[in-house]
Amino acid sequence: MFSLTLVVTCVAVLVSGLILHHILLSATKGEPPFIKGPLPFLGSALAFATDPQPLLHSLQKKYGRIFTVYVAGERMTILSDPMFGNRQIWNNTTSASLELFTHYVLQYLFGYTKSIAMDYEFQVNMGHRVVSALSSQPLIAEITQSLKATYLSLVDDNSRYANCDEEIIDLYEYCRHNVYYSSARALFGPEFPFDAIYQPYIRFEDGITKFLKRYPRFLNREGYKARQKVLDELGSFFADPSRVSKSSVFVRSLYDNFATSTHKSPADMAGYFFAIIFASKSNSVPAAFWELANIVADPALKAEIEGIIAKHYNPESDDYDWTALLGDPLINSCFKETVRLNANIISGRHITDDLTIKVAHQNGDDVKDVRLRAGSTVMMPLNMLHWDSEVYPEPMKWIGKRFLEENKGLLIRNTDKMRAYAPWGGGGHICPGRSLAVLEAVIQLVFTLGRFEVEPIEDLPAPIIGDRYGGGVLKPARGYRVKFSRRKTPLVHVG
Repeated sequence: MFSLTLVVTCVAVLVSGLILHHILLSATKGEPPFIKGPLPFLGSALAFATDPQPLLHSLQKKYGRIFTVYVAGERMTILSDPMFGNRQIWNNTTSASLELFTHYVLQYLFGYTKSIAMDYEFQVNMGHRVVSALSSQPLIAEITQSLKATYLSLVDDNSRYANCDEEIIDLYEYCRHNVYYSSARALFGPEFPFDAIYQPYIRFEDGITKFLKRYPRFLNREGYKARQKVLDELGSFFADPSRVSKSSVFVRSLYDNFATSTHKSPADMAGYFFAIIFASKSNSVPAAFWELANIVADPALKAEIEGIIAKHYNPESDDYDWTALLGDPLINSCFKETVRLNANIISGRHITDDLTIKVAHQNGDDVKDVRLRAGSTVMMPLNMLHWDSEVYPEPMKWIGKRFLEENKGLLIRNTDKMRAYAPWGGGGHICPGRSLAVLEAVIQLVFTLGRFEVEPIEDLPAPIIGDRYGGGVLKPARGYRVKFSRRKTPLVHVG
C-alpha cells in the first residue's frame, strides 16, 4: 500500500510542477500579448467556459486586435483585425487548417462515423460539391420554387392559420417550425420524416452547449437520446433510394457521391446530412426570426416593408416579383443588420506551421508583423468585428436602415479601410449556404406580412449569449408573443 507520506509528496510535486509551469509560461518576441490567467494549467478556462464575452471584449480593449489566452493547456489566439489579419488567416490553406476542427466537431457533435471523420479528402471533395451545387442557378431556382410553395402551404387557406383572428402565437416557434419544414421539404423532398425528426432535433439544438462542453453521457442523456433519434431517422431515410429519389438535385448529387465511395452505409450518410441540416437551419432559423421580429416591433418600418411587399404583389397570379423583393435595398439592409448584430459565430483555424501575419493596431495604423506559433489555435469571433463601435455607432442596437447607401459614413464608418462585415466567415470556407439563408428569411417575411396582420403584445426578447457565445446566430432567451390576424386579401399596392 502507498504510504500517506508518499501520496502527499507526489501531490506536492505535481502541484509544484503545475505552478512552475504556469510561472514559466510566456510569449516569445513577435508573438501576440499573452494572458496566462490566474490558475495553473486551467489559465482562463473557468471564465472562458462560464461567459467568454466579457472576458474577450475586456482583453480586446486592453490588448488590441490580437492576443493569446491560455485555456486548459492550450494557447488560443483571439484575432479581430478587419483590415489585414482575419483575411490572411481565412485565405491561408497551408499553415492555417480547419481539419482538426472538423475531426472534433463533426464526429463528436453530429455522429460522423470514424471512417468519414478520418477521411478528410472525402470531406473536402464533398465540400467542393456543396459549393458547386449551391452556385448553380438552375438548382437554386429549383430550391427557391420549392421553398416558396412549401412555405405558402403553411400559411395558406388550408393551414391552421386560415381563420385566425387576433390569435396569440409565439413568433419564434412559428418561425422555427415554418423555416425548418419548408427548407427540409425543399432539400429532401416529400418523403423526408420531418415530423419524426423535428422535436428530437429541437431538443438536441437547444441543449447543444452540453455537447460543446463535453458533458459525459450520464449528464447529457436527453441530448444523446435526441441525437440518436435524429440519426436513426436519417439512416432509415437514406437506406431507401426510392425516398431519396424525390429529394432535390442538391441532395441527390451528394447521395450519388456516397454511392461511388467507400462510405455507403446509412450511418455514414446520417451523420453527414445531420451536419448539413444543422449548418443550414441552426443559423438561418434565428436569423429569419430576428429580421421579422425586429421589423414587427417597429411600426413605421413595418409599414414601409408592407408597402414594398404590396408593390411587388401581382393579384392576377397571386405571386410576387421575387427578383425585385430580393434586390430591394431596405429588405437587404434589414437582413444585413440582423446578421451583423446576431451572428455570434467563432471562425477557427489550427496553426500547423509557424506563421507571420500583419495586424493593425487598435487605432488603425501602426501595422506590425505578429508571429503565430505552430500548434496554437486562432479563433476569430465575428461579433468582435460586428460590435465594433468605431465602425458601427450604437453597435448593440438593431437599426434596419443602417446598410442603406445614404447611411454610409453615418451608421457605418471607416469602410474605406475596415472590412468589418463578415457574417459568413471568409476564404475557401466561407458559408456556401448564405444565399439560401437570405432566401428563407425573405420568403418568410413576405408571406407572413403579406398574409397576416402581426401586432406585438410584448417587448422583444433578449438574445442568449453567455455560455452560448460563439455557438451560432443568437437565439432568443424566450418566445415572442404577437397577435396574429389573417388578412381578408393579401396586401395590394394602391396608387
